[in-house]
Amino acid sequence: MAATFRRNAAGFHEGAEAILTRHHEGARYFLAIAIELALKAYLLDRGISDDWNRVYLRHDLVKALRFARRAGFTAVPAQLPELAAFLSPYYSVHAISEMSPEAIASVCWPEACTTVRDLICAAAEAARRHVSSEEGAR
Repeated sequence: MAATFRRNAAGFHEGAEAILTRHHEGARYFLAIAIELALKAYLLDRGISDDWNRVYLRHDLVKALRFARRAGFTAVPAQLPELAAFLSPYYSVHAISEMSPEAIASVCWPEACTTVRDLICAAAEAARRHVSSEEGAR
């Protein structure tokens, strides 16, 4: 399931990049989904169940990041905490469309795309290292 989450995160990220200049609201929503899926994929790889993620994390990007860090995720892109904190209050209540123009203008969205791409790559690399360490322990 974690691999599916990572693959879907990458798809939403690619979608965000593709529509960034034409459909800003959709791109912001896709980036939030990609963050959620990448962080939950990391947690799934560490044995946290999808049910737990769904019940306790829901769509809270800040909480998902906090729990991923507690589970050992150290390769967090530098800009991710700020981006997650910015998006989460809107995303968690399905209100991306309610962002004020000032709030939207406060973020460099192409940079946000890079941050999310880096997150997805870091989560995938962590999964590869985790599998390798488990195989080495056998």
